[in-house]
Formats: sequence, structure tokens, C-alpha cells
Amino acid sequence: MIDRASLDIIPHDPALRLRPASPIDGPFIRHLFEQVRTGQITASGLSGPIVSQVIAQQFRSQAAGYALQFPGAISMIVTRGGTAIGRLLLHCASERWHIVDIALLPGDCGRGTGKQIFGALETSARQRGVGALTLSVLASNLTARRFYARQGFAEAGSVGAAHIAMKKDLA
Repeated sequence: MIDRASLDIIPHDPALRLRPASPIDGPFIRHLFEQVRTGQITASGLSGPIVSQVIAQQFRSQAAGYALQFPGAISMIVTRGGTAIGRLLLHCASERWHIVDIALLPGDCGRGTGKQIFGALETSARQRGVGALTLSVLASNLTARRFYARQGFAEAGSVGAAHIAMKKDLA
């Protein structure tokens, strides 16, 4: 396992940085989750106070699930010009780094930020002799699947009924 303080993931864009998350980032992480999920939930037909309840429950469930499945994961905050715009949750093993979760505020999507983060992740992993980057993505999330494919990830099978495993070999 890698010590989070020693993990340097440095994008080429000098305004873009990743820093270790701290307890004071909790409200931002909740806000980010709400921003990303609200559109998904309202698209399913739900509206009003029920949306807030569903999002709060999903946030708690996701946080608990990640903590149980990836107890040593490193949580990083993505910043642009010092302002938090996203989060990366990364599980680092010697043979592979697993991208547990990555999310950007909707207004920061489609601006090359994700590409920069993935490039910096790959560079850092290669420097440490890591053999692969892996992730899983919701099978129905075609936008994310296409993005990951453009970053060099290949589909590597199913994860349960709803997710697809993806892998990028670095060796």
C-alpha cells in the first residue's frame, strides 16, 4: 500500500492539482455527490423532497460500501486554481491501481480535466512500476465507458449485473 502523503499525481496544467482529502472536505464531497446524482435521479422521474432523501441515502450507502471494500483507498480532492472541483478515490496496490471513484462537478466536465487526471495517474503509476490501472463502470453509463476507452482502457468482463470492469495495462 502507498502512503497517501507520498502519492504525487501531478497534471500538466499548473492550475490543476490533486491533494489528499481531509475531514474538512466532507461537505464538498457530499455537495459533489449531490451535483452528480441529482440529474440522474430526476431523469428517472423522481422530484421534490424525495430526491434529497434518495441522494442522502445513496451517499451514505456509497461511503460505507467503499470503506468496507477498499479500506486503504486514498481520497484526493481535485482543485483548479485552488478551488475544489472533484474527487478521486484510488486504491493502490503494488501490481495495480484501482480507480474506485472519480467525479467532477458538472460544470467542469468536458473541459479536458478528466483526461489530465488520467494522464497524471498513468505517469505516476508507471514511475512506481505499477502494471495496470483498473476501474469498474456502470454498464449503462455509455459516456463514461467511451471516455475510459479513449484513455486506453479495455473492457475486461462484468462485475455483478450492472457494472463492467475495465483495465489499462501499463507494462
